[in-house]
Amino acid sequence: MNHIVNSNKLISDTPRTDMMEQHAPVGIRRNSAFEQASDLCRQLERELNAANERISKLYDYVAALETGGDLMAHELGFGYDVDLWNKARGEAKP
Repeated sequence: MNHIVNSNKLISDTPRTDMMEQHAPVGIRRNSAFEQASDLCRQLERELNAANERISKLYDYVAALETGGDLMAHELGFGYDVDLWNKARGEAKP
């Protein structure tokens, strides 16, 4: 099934909560406890998205540091610092 995207419609920052609300029975949607739970779900989903974005940026920073460390080790060739770097790189891998 193909869907045409409406360019006037904004994309939600809480799609999981939106889907949960859409699939809930109409009678439950009007319940105040359901509304409070939905608000909490939206807050948690936003916090999760923000945390995932921070983690993604950290991976980028780590990759840049590893590249810099590898370049340093290549330039130095040998020595105590290069040995420390190689040991740290080996221990960092899962």
